Amino acid sequence: MDLAGTLVENLQAAIFSARRLSRHYVHPDTLRFWQELLHHARLKARRPGLAEVDEVHRLIAQLQSELAAREIGSVTGANRKSGQA
Repeated sequence: MDLAGTLVENLQAAIFSARRLSRHYVHPDTLRFWQELLHHARLKARRPGLAEVDEVHRLIAQLQSELAAREIGSVTGANRKSGQA
């Protein structure tokens, strides 16, 4: 996965965006990117030598939590496009 910036910066940005957009529609490509970022972060966190491994684990947990809340919200209709029934 090619990232602009560090893994930590990308995780932080994804968490910030997920929180900011928590009650808004998010394009499926963005959701897919966040999922791929989580996968990439998990792989990196398993490799020896990652200096900020504890922070990466903490950020992974935060992003997972944000995405889980979004999935719960989508069941109740919180992630629908405005104007859709």
